[in-house]
Amino acid sequence: MKKTAPENRNNKQTSILVCLSASPSNQRVIHAASKLIREDVNAIALYVSETVGEIPPGSKLFENMQYARGLGFEIHTAQSNDLALTISEYAKRVNTTDLFLGYTAPAHILQYRKNLSEQLINYLPEVDIHIVPDSRASSYPQLEKKGTSPQWNLRDFVYVLIIMALATVISYWFYTSRFSNANIITIYILGVLIASLLTSHQLYGILAAILYILLFNYLFIDPRFTLLVYDTEYLVTYLVSVMAALITGSLTSRMKDIARTSAENAYQAKVLLDTSNQLERATGTDEIIRITCMQLVHLLNRTILFYRGTNADKAEDIYAAEGKEIDQNLLNSEKEAVRWTLENRHHAGAFTSHYGNFQHRYLSIHTGENQYGVIGIDMKKGPFTEFENTILLSILHEFTMALDNSRMVQERRAAEIAAENERLRAGLLRSLSHDLRTPLTSIYGNASNLAENETGLSEEDRAKIYADLMDDSEWLREQMENILVMTRLENSHYLNLTVENVDDVIAESVRLIRSKEHPIECVNDDEPCFAEMDTKMILQVLINLLSNAVKYTPAGTKIILRRVKEGDKIWISVEDFGKGIADKDKEHIFELFYTGAHPLADSYRSMGLGLNLCQLIITAHGNTIEVLDNKPQGAIFRFSLNAKEVNIYE
Repeated sequence: MKKTAPENRNNKQTSILVCLSASPSNQRVIHAASKLIREDVNAIALYVSETVGEIPPGSKLFENMQYARGLGFEIHTAQSNDLALTISEYAKRVNTTDLFLGYTAPAHILQYRKNLSEQLINYLPEVDIHIVPDSRASSYPQLEKKGTSPQWNLRDFVYVLIIMALATVISYWFYTSRFSNANIITIYILGVLIASLLTSHQLYGILAAILYILLFNYLFIDPRFTLLVYDTEYLVTYLVSVMAALITGSLTSRMKDIARTSAENAYQAKVLLDTSNQLERATGTDEIIRITCMQLVHLLNRTILFYRGTNADKAEDIYAAEGKEIDQNLLNSEKEAVRWTLENRHHAGAFTSHYGNFQHRYLSIHTGENQYGVIGIDMKKGPFTEFENTILLSILHEFTMALDNSRMVQERRAAEIAAENERLRAGLLRSLSHDLRTPLTSIYGNASNLAENETGLSEEDRAKIYADLMDDSEWLREQMENILVMTRLENSHYLNLTVENVDDVIAESVRLIRSKEHPIECVNDDEPCFAEMDTKMILQVLINLLSNAVKYTPAGTKIILRRVKEGDKIWISVEDFGKGIADKDKEHIFELFYTGAHPLADSYRSMGLGLNLCQLIITAHGNTIEVLDNKPQGAIFRFSLNAKEVNIYE
C-alpha cells in the first residue's frame, strides 16, 4: 500500500474503500465497488474487528475476503472498538474518494444512537458514501410513501406510553408537593403535545389525551382511584385537551407531509439528473433502452418490458426485478394490448379502461410521426403512487427525447455519409471524364490513322502506333480494374480469404507488369512464407505499386520487390531509386484523387485511384501500408499481411 503525506491530498493516488463483513449480502457491496476500479485508483477492502484473531477458512467472512481479492482488492484489517471512527480515519489516510458499505439496519425503537452510515457521513463529509442494500431492497433508497404506512405501529404506541408515564411521575411529584391541580393539568397537556409531535399520526395525540383524562381523573381527582367526576369544570378542561391534541396532530401531520414532499422532490430531481446524465453518455439506441429500463426497475422494483418499433409480437428487451421470473405465456396472452397501444398511441393494460384485467400496463413511446415502441410495466404490486407516477412520466419523457436525439444523430450521420459518397462519386465522374478522354482520343486517332493510311505508313510508324494503342488500352484496363475492386470493397467489404504462398503471388505480379525499361529484382529468404489473403486483391496492390514505380522512376533504374517475415507478420515492399516523395506529399499520398506533382509523371494518366485502393485493400485485411524514404534515394512502399503456418507435407 502506498503511503504519502496527508497534506498533499491533491497529488496523492485516490482510493476506493469497501467495508468487509460476514454478512451474506457483503458480496453485493464488493461487486458494486469493483465497478469503479481503474488503473489510477487503489482498491482496498477493510475489515475492522473488535478482537484480534484468525479468520477461520470456510467462514462467510473468509469467503467475502476471497471474493474481494479475486476482484482486485487489497485486503486490510484493523482492530478497534469504535467501528465508525476507525473506518473514517483509515479512509482519510488512504485518500478515499468512494466508500462502500452494506445497509445498516436501524436501531431498535428505544435506542437513540446513530447507525454506522450516519456516523460515517458526519466523519467524512467530502467522501462519496455508497450504501448498498441487501437482496430484498431496491438499488435506490425507497422513500416513505404517503398513505402506505399503517396508522398504528408499536413504536409510536410505546412513545405515547413512555411520555404519559413520565408526565404521571412528574404530576405525582407536584401532587405530593401540594401544588395545585392546575400545574398537573399543564404537565399532562404538555405530554399530549409532545406525543402529538413525536408520533406519525394524529390518532396518537388523541390516545395521549384520553390517557391524560383517565390518569388525571383516576389518580388526582377526588374521589381518587375512581373514574367519577364531580366537578363539571374538569369536563371543559378535558374537551380543550382533546381539541389541542387534534390541532397539534393536524399541524404535525401537515409539517410531515411538507417534509415528505420536499424529500420526494429532491429524490425525484436526483433520479432524473442521474438518468439524464447516463442518457447523455449513452451511445446508440440499445444503450438508451437498457439504461432507461434499468432505472425504472431500480426505482419501481417492477419488471420492465420494451417492444421495439411497431413489433408487438415479441418484447426484445426484458428487465426483470430481482427474484422475479418472466412468464412468456402471460406475455403472449397480452399482445392484443400492445397492438392497441401501438395503433392508438395511448396507455392500456392494468388499471386502465382498455384491457384493465391484464397484469401489465403498456405505454406508447413516440414523438410526432416517429413510433419508437411500447414499454410495459408489471402492475402486480398494485397501482402507482402519485410520486411514482410523476417520476415515471418524467423518466419516459427523458427516454423519448434521448431516442429522438439518437434518431436525429443517425439520420445526420447517414446524410453525411450519403453526401460524402455523392462527393466521391462526383469526383470519380469528373476524373473519368477528364482523365479517360485523352487516352480514348489517342486510341481513336491512332485507329483512324491506321484505317485511312495503313498502306502509306512505314513499318516503323505502324509498330509505334500499335505500341501506343496497347499502352493506352492497358492503362484503361488497369483503371477499370481499380474502379471495379474499389466498388466491390465499398459495397460489401467482402474478402475471399485463403492461405497462399506469398512468393507465388509476387512472381505473378512481376509477370503481369512485363517492364522492359526497369529490371525488377525479387529479394527473399529461401524459406517459403504463407499468408492469409484475398489473392486477387493483393495481386492488384502489387500491380499498382509496381506500375507506380515504373511510371515515376527514370528508365533503366532498378526496382526491388522484397519479402521479409517479422514474427506473425509478412512485410512486402516495393523499392525504387527515383527522386522519392516529398514529405508534404507523404501525408496525402493515400488519399483519393491525390496525384501530387512529379516531373516524370504522365499527367493524363494520374487519376489518383491506385494508392487509395491499395490502402482500402490492406485495411480490409486488417493490416497497414506505409511509405518510407529509400536510401540513398527513392521511395519504399510496404505493407503487411498475417502470416500463417502450413504443413507443406500434407
